[in-house]
Amino acid sequence: MAALALCALLSSPASSGVDDHDDRVDLASRRVVAADPLARARDAGETRVEASAPRRPRRRETFERPARDLARGGRRTADGASELNGSTSTTTTSSSSSSSSSSSLASTSAEDELPPDEFPDSLRPLPPDASAPSTETVCGDARANTERWGDVVKNGNENLRDDAAGCCASCFDAGTCTTWVWHPDSKECWLKREADVNARPAAEGASVRWTSGVVPHREGVRYALVEDASPPPPPPPRCVHAVLTSSGNPYMNWQTRIMYATYKKHARTRGSILKAFTRVLHRGRDDELMFEVPTMRFEPNQGNCDSWCDYPVADRSLAIAQWSKTTDSLRCSHVIMVETDYVFVKSPPPSIMLPRGSALGFQYAYIAPFEPNAKETYEEYMSDHPELTRQKFKLAPTGNAPSVVNVEDLRVIAPLWAEFVNRTEAPERRRKALGWLRDMYAYVLAALVTGITHETSQSPTSELMAQPPADGELGNAFILHYTWGPEIYDEKDAKIWEFDKRAYGGGQYKRGPYELTPIKEPPPFRAGLQLQTFFSPRALSESKLDLLGKMVDEMNEAIGALPRVPKGFKSLADAEAAAA
Repeated sequence: MAALALCALLSSPASSGVDDHDDRVDLASRRVVAADPLARARDAGETRVEASAPRRPRRRETFERPARDLARGGRRTADGASELNGSTSTTTTSSSSSSSSSSSLASTSAEDELPPDEFPDSLRPLPPDASAPSTETVCGDARANTERWGDVVKNGNENLRDDAAGCCASCFDAGTCTTWVWHPDSKECWLKREADVNARPAAEGASVRWTSGVVPHREGVRYALVEDASPPPPPPPRCVHAVLTSSGNPYMNWQTRIMYATYKKHARTRGSILKAFTRVLHRGRDDELMFEVPTMRFEPNQGNCDSWCDYPVADRSLAIAQWSKTTDSLRCSHVIMVETDYVFVKSPPPSIMLPRGSALGFQYAYIAPFEPNAKETYEEYMSDHPELTRQKFKLAPTGNAPSVVNVEDLRVIAPLWAEFVNRTEAPERRRKALGWLRDMYAYVLAALVTGITHETSQSPTSELMAQPPADGELGNAFILHYTWGPEIYDEKDAKIWEFDKRAYGGGQYKRGPYELTPIKEPPPFRAGLQLQTFFSPRALSESKLDLLGKMVDEMNEAIGALPRVPKGFKSLADAEAAAA
């Protein structure tokens, strides 16, 4: 299994930068910040794609159908104000108040309560600093006949602006953009990110047609912090808060929509311990899911990941560290970190919530407990911190997702996780050796140093996850992970069915939001069915086929319930503009 899993990881298109375990770190910037939100809430669209593919008869809970209006009347608008832990935050309230959120914090147990408010006040940014720069103060210093350096944040061919002022405003709104260049003939407006904005221009003089400028770093809006709460908040209720990390690119967002719909379905079951959900978005600006999925956005270190980059995972740990400091982290005693390509198929048991100092993880066979490059990283860190007690070097064979961690423990692990991500980026030899797994190794290194143990197991004993078709039964799991890209062949070795997330909707590089279309159902079981040659043995058992069918059924039900236009937008064009 170890060889199988590792081969899958290295041979799949994960190097594209948005696949499994998606997500350099400047530890000095651990402040909780976000760039400007969308200007206004928009009414939710009603159009939806109905699932027309035939389904197996299965007993299931029903999905919530899309509502015409926003669940919270547009959580990013500024039509009113409410008090949150002593700090004012902007909010628009519907007829229901936000008391459900605050009452859940005061509760000692949430296992028998209905899920609290989907968009609580803890998600809302605080009012912007009055001294923060604006487009009026930063866009008056354009230099004609000048070209500037920088990593591309947005391609100028896709960002045409009528004048230099419009290009500058586009850079300001992008959040991660620090320099811009505009061409008067083509109207191309290239947005870039340059660490040293005082660097000498790339070119200047009468022969240079470009006009360029610099936009200073924006702190953006802030979130309410636990440390600022007065009086100190009570202990959170005993329940599970699902936390998803994402860079917000369209490929991850279609997966997020489906995953969140399955989460909501099973969080509504009686007695569910799933009481809160937050998407932690490491991105320079809002995207098209801000009104459909409860989201908090944090400034990324890699500005180019808003469109595309080779390793967006590098921003994940810092975003989690920032989120863990906010009052949103007070909603439950435990956090389960999840990924976009998960499907919830039932609500988990309370046994997944372990005492402080212990966490529950999924066992990945390709995480080596004695990995030499990880050990080298550990030794370097311990040499820099002689005051710490050395642990026996043996890493837990897991990663951050899916892991269930006490929220107090997560506040300890997350900043160190971010530091280890930074340490695995250099030297290049180490970076290449750890490859796509370096974020996972950084997480378990942080767990080792902090002494937080992880209990791990694989399917079918895992209480967390199964991965069809590598796994043949759900077992104790409540999440399915569609990472494998299964193909089914008949007895004559002719392909008769396949599903690969990397090809769904036309592939990974399409403009968002994707149109969600039903997934073809797997064929009925019969003798002779087999998987692609990657799997050994190839024979497809009835139990493996049933598990694939269960996953597809859950996904198709979610797809049928989701609107074509994400909630909060009047038109597809508006949503596409937010996704760009």
